[in-house]
Amino acid sequence: MIRAALPEEAELLGALAFRSKAHWGYTREFMEACRAELSISPAYVAQHPTFVLLRGDEPLGFYTLEALNSTGVELGHLFVEPAEIGRGLGRALLAHAREEARARGYRVLVIQGDPHATPFYEACGARRVGEKPSASIPGRLLPLFELDLSR
Repeated sequence: MIRAALPEEAELLGALAFRSKAHWGYTREFMEACRAELSISPAYVAQHPTFVLLRGDEPLGFYTLEALNSTGVELGHLFVEPAEIGRGLGRALLAHAREEARARGYRVLVIQGDPHATPFYEACGARRVGEKPSASIPGRLLPLFELDLSR
């Protein structure tokens, strides 16, 4: 089940994001540099559409949307519990994000992805359109994708 996240779940979602990012074997120093970017506050959840995927009462993944302009929205976060990676939950979250963004009138979903997620986003139909500097690691460039929501 995917439902809107509650502001009081913010800390739990931030911890999930941190565990999910660490799954890729990044160093402790790297992860600490990313901590602020991966943190989720109650105010953030209140201001940005945030959806959580649950099994029973257990959150297994989540995503957020951040408006860019009247036609484009960015996938601010998409994370899945490490033990659940590769089981289709990320694909379910991205499909939900696509439909949610489309329902809100957006035509393009922009995704700044981790390099490890490139095969996932491409398999889901995203087209790589360039690179964007990391907000956490100076000098690091991250792949930038777009999903056309008109299809």
